[in-house]
Amino acid sequence: MPRIKNKIYKWISSIPHRNMEDKETEPISGSPAKSLPLTDWKKAFPILSRYASNKLLMKQDVAIVGLYLQKVTMMKVYYRPQLVAFPLWENTIEKCMWPIFMQDFHDNRNLTLDISIEQHQVFFHDAVKYVESQSWNLLKENVKVSDLFDFLDYHRNTNVLLLNMFSKQANFLKYRLITALYLQDKRLIQKACEHAEKEMSLWKNYSNFEETMGKLDTWRSEFYQLIDQREEIMERIRINSMDKRIAKLKESHLII
Repeated sequence: MPRIKNKIYKWISSIPHRNMEDKETEPISGSPAKSLPLTDWKKAFPILSRYASNKLLMKQDVAIVGLYLQKVTMMKVYYRPQLVAFPLWENTIEKCMWPIFMQDFHDNRNLTLDISIEQHQVFFHDAVKYVESQSWNLLKENVKVSDLFDFLDYHRNTNVLLLNMFSKQANFLKYRLITALYLQDKRLIQKACEHAEKEMSLWKNYSNFEETMGKLDTWRSEFYQLIDQREEIMERIRINSMDKRIAKLKESHLII
C-alpha cells in the first residue's frame, strides 16, 4: 500500500502547473539549439523582459502582460507562442501567478501557430507578423483601454472553453473594473458595471453557476464592493509590483 501511494504521489508531482513560475529552465533536448528562442522574441518585442526561460513579460499598470512560449511535443518538438496576462491585484504573489487569459495565435491557414524548434529561423519572421497582427496592440509601451476591452470581449466570445468557466469570466469583469478604478475614470467605471450586469444576466440562466461560484447575488455584491475597496486594491498592486522578479520587468501603460 505505501508503495502504491508513493507511485501516485510521484505521478501527481510530475504534472506540470501552468502558472507564472513555470520556469522550464531545461533545454528541450539537452542541446542549446533546441532551447526556446527567447532572445529572438525579445528583440522582436523589446518592451518585454525575460521573466523565465519560457516567458517574456511586462508590467501594465494593474496586470502583467506578455508572451508565453509553450513547448508542444508531436512528431517533432514545437513551441507555441501565446498572449498571456496575470493579475497584480490579488492578495498574494502566489494567486497573481495564475493567468487571467492565455490566447493562441494562428497562421495564414487559421491553424494554431506551432513552430518547429529546428525550423525556427525559417518561420520566425512570419510568426512575428502573426503575433503583431493578432495581439490587439497589447504588446506596446502605451495601450489603449479600448483595445484591451475589445480583446477581452473577443476572447470571451470566441473561446468555447470559457462558456462554462465562470471563474475566468468573472476575472474578465474584475479586470475591466479594476482597470477603470486604476485610471479613476467615472465613465469607464460605469461602463464596467453595465458590462458586468449584462454578463450576470446570462449567468442566472446557468444552473451550474452556483456549483462553482456560489450565490449570484453574493457574487454581485462582492463585485461592487471592489469600488469601495479601491485604495486597498491599489496598495496590493503596488506591493505585488515590488516583488523581486516583477520589479525588474519593463513597464507599459494603459491610456484612455
